[in-house]
Amino acid sequence: MNKKRSTYRPFSDLPEFIKKTSIPVAEDQADGTTTFSEAMKDVKAIDRQEKKYIEKQRHKQPKSHTEQDMKMILEKAVKGIDAFNVANMPEYMEGHVEGLSPVVLEKLRNGEFSVQKILDLHGCAIDEARQRFESFIREIIRSGLNCVKVIHGRGLKSKNAPLLKENLKKWIVKAMHRKWVVAFSSARMPDGGPGATYILLRKRPEKKKIHIIG
Repeated sequence: MNKKRSTYRPFSDLPEFIKKTSIPVAEDQADGTTTFSEAMKDVKAIDRQEKKYIEKQRHKQPKSHTEQDMKMILEKAVKGIDAFNVANMPEYMEGHVEGLSPVVLEKLRNGEFSVQKILDLHGCAIDEARQRFESFIREIIRSGLNCVKVIHGRGLKSKNAPLLKENLKKWIVKAMHRKWVVAFSSARMPDGGPGATYILLRKRPEKKKIHIIG
């Protein structure tokens, strides 16, 4: 093969070029030792005791709830429900006589009056519920009680408006009862929420206009 025409001709002078050209190589990098040392200078060995602690923490099982823990969780849940403001719900209803102190109404809303008797109308037909309510109110007036609760349900299964609840408002302010009624409001969530109503009555009859909300 003709050396002058060979495609390898450009590389034929490479050995001579390398000899003439000096490529600086640092002495401390010739065997790679110093380079490795430089790279490892900030690396610290892990203490075996520390390693065992890390492994122990990693595999540590979550602590199971004790009976006391569960009690605290339930108490917090109940407090959260109790703090829920029923007055913000669209189903909320209340009524009060003209000139009633806002403090009295607020106490009723918050369930601060002791409920002395309960009437459960849930599931009753309208006529039956009316008769039972009127009999209940007459008994309460005669007994001189001043705070009762009527359970009527939320009427979620009713096709239109909740019938028992809507009729209860009419029965409460009926002429024969209204002289004894001071105020009424939907109960707190722990007492039934919009499915129950507190009624506050006075000891002596007094004719006053009743304002109804909801």
